[in-house]
Amino acid sequence: MRMLEVEPGYYLDESQVMVAPQDQDFMSLLKDYYVITKDGQYLFASQQTGRRPDRVFYMVPPGYRLGKNQKAFDPETGHQLYAIVKEYLRTVPTIVQDGIQGDPGYETGIRVVISIENPHSAYLGWFGKLMIFPPKKSVKVSCFNYIVPERLPTRYITKIRSVWPDYSPGEPITLYDFTGIETDVRRVISLGVDYFGGAYKKPNLTMVWNRGEYDGLISYHAGCTRDMVMKGLSGTGKTTLTVGPTIEQDDALLGIPEYTNGRIARVRIIGLEAASFAKSEELTPESPEWEGLMKSRSVESGTRHIVLALNIDCEGVFFVTRTSGNHRVRVPLKIPGHPIGSLLCTDYTQSRTTNGRFIFQFNELNKEWSREPLYLRCEGLAFKRATILDPVFRVLDPLMAVALDSACETKITSAIAGQTIGKKVMSYAATDFMAGEESRQALLKLTVYQDLGLDFSGGLLFFIVNSGYYGSTERKKGEKIPVKDTKRLIDLVIHKRIKKWLPHPIFRYLIPHPEELECEHCIKNYARRFNPLNYYSPEKVLELARRDIKERTAFLEGLFGNEEGGDELYEVIHVWDSLDLPTVDELEAFYEAHYAVTEEPLTQALYWF
Repeated sequence: MRMLEVEPGYYLDESQVMVAPQDQDFMSLLKDYYVITKDGQYLFASQQTGRRPDRVFYMVPPGYRLGKNQKAFDPETGHQLYAIVKEYLRTVPTIVQDGIQGDPGYETGIRVVISIENPHSAYLGWFGKLMIFPPKKSVKVSCFNYIVPERLPTRYITKIRSVWPDYSPGEPITLYDFTGIETDVRRVISLGVDYFGGAYKKPNLTMVWNRGEYDGLISYHAGCTRDMVMKGLSGTGKTTLTVGPTIEQDDALLGIPEYTNGRIARVRIIGLEAASFAKSEELTPESPEWEGLMKSRSVESGTRHIVLALNIDCEGVFFVTRTSGNHRVRVPLKIPGHPIGSLLCTDYTQSRTTNGRFIFQFNELNKEWSREPLYLRCEGLAFKRATILDPVFRVLDPLMAVALDSACETKITSAIAGQTIGKKVMSYAATDFMAGEESRQALLKLTVYQDLGLDFSGGLLFFIVNSGYYGSTERKKGEKIPVKDTKRLIDLVIHKRIKKWLPHPIFRYLIPHPEELECEHCIKNYARRFNPLNYYSPEKVLELARRDIKERTAFLEGLFGNEEGGDELYEVIHVWDSLDLPTVDELEAFYEAHYAVTEEPLTQALYWF
């Protein structure tokens, strides 16, 4: 029997292992689990259609401090669980797949072991092959991801329960092992997770981000173009706002601070992925992601581009759950008597989710992708709000920038399982992927903002966009901020084409003068659409502002209060305390002066550059 060494001291029987399968291997292995659409995409389905699991635990070395809501797991128990799962993996067919997460400049070697006792699970490896960079002999493997999507056999469940009585085999679980941080080894096991985002993408990124943070780097849950980094929580529009001919990443970055004389002189941006795992919801031929989805129509050098799709409705296709060996799987099938047509990105009858996804390579949209080193110049943060938050504003105060970054806001979408759709959430911007105290990253970002400078003479521009609705009430949904307007505003901000800025009457960050946007930049009816007094009374506007200040301050106190360095973030936590709120009359006067529809020449602005 020939054995394959997966990591020091752990071997698998080579006869049971597919090592680094290629596209043709996946096509053959998975032939019973996909359909090929009219446009050439390979369409799959998964039982879980949201990002799972909801239950995540961390084993960490003595003295290592986890952050808010990050759950520690007893290392002795956890290592016994690992041993049992690894024992099981020796008995079933597996895929072993190596790759790299990260551009040259900060590359992390990844090894993924996937149980394909249920052959359908091999789709995880095919998606993963497109998402990560090919392995290099010069880059050692330091992160190990073990995936067992199927329910474990009874005897292994019994073994786990003998060391961890609370184990519930019906609930997906991810358990990280960071006890080997000192020797640059990180591991993760996922049990019962059959969704690519939960089993493959998220665990890989968590390990790599943790490695970067440990090395003094900045983690960004963000997309980027050549001009900007766009951060945000899941569902805030990072992909939509970065996809296009200048895309570099749409989800995952690290920043390497470069120091001169003890100060940060610049930050090099490292992209972590090779492809986009993009949402298909509401895509049309006018959407920037459409070209990536339809790249499967292209044939170059006799080879058709591979685009993989997941949980998306399709003409002539229905989804069923059926038995595959000892397992239940969800698969798309051709409707008898009907030809298979095109994907339906605005219909969710069959998929039963708005979280359909597809993978396309970044270099298929950006021909110059990742050819030159990228440095941080403009940093954006996407909120998804529904009451009042200006469509775009610029922050000059480093303390306020960290406060907003640390209390990012969104409305829950179907991208996050285990949460009620529509629920308002406030969270640290990268918390979904963190395994450590948020204060460490917040302090590092504060140093970046202070050293580079956020004002008009500084080296970094920090802005926030609202990708949600404006002016929602109990009876009205409010004004949707169209993507085309948001992208236009971002373009104006990052290329410094907005010359006239107003200090916000309440929060004192800078908002564009509406008349300049309307008259010089052709954004129609900006003043009417985004005047809060067209939706609320001035008293209500001030009430909402006080609520925001109270909620943000309380959230930051709860986030940083007991963390190392929390006392150094006191001014960040209480940055809103110094605000001198306007009176009702002053608020009305501000919006009457600057948001009234008028043809008078533009003369009033505090900042004019």
